[in-house]
Amino acid sequence: MDNPGKERRNYFRHPIQVPLRLRPAKNTLSASVISQDLSLGGLNFIWPRKLSRGSLLDITIPVKEKLFELRARVAYSREDRKTARYFTGVTFIDFPSAFKARLAEEVLEIMEFQKTISRELGHEVSEEEAASQWVRDHASHFPAIS
Repeated sequence: MDNPGKERRNYFRHPIQVPLRLRPAKNTLSASVISQDLSLGGLNFIWPRKLSRGSLLDITIPVKEKLFELRARVAYSREDRKTARYFTGVTFIDFPSAFKARLAEEVLEIMEFQKTISRELGHEVSEEEAASQWVRDHASHFPAIS
């Protein structure tokens, strides 16, 4: 029997709001949304309509000039009655998608870290300096991909 209050996710959620481009598989139309959080296993976002559990999505995460393209399967799509939109969670369907999502997340975290330390130090810190410091200080907090 399920424990209704127990978290069923296998990976730590990283709250990160990043623009996503979503396209349901076998569909030519895509739409832009903002992620709510990201984990090694998947991500979630708010969508204007219900997506069928198990349906496939092509997801693109733009980071600087790079596009991280992922494949995912809808795990849930639950209506928020206040907004009539759907909290939607997806799981990555393969290792390359999970790896690319992790890489995109780390790049985004480093970019935010660069802004923060530049502001704190009162001068522009290079991407390389910020990345080196971020890896020393934070990379160990990201679980290994297996």
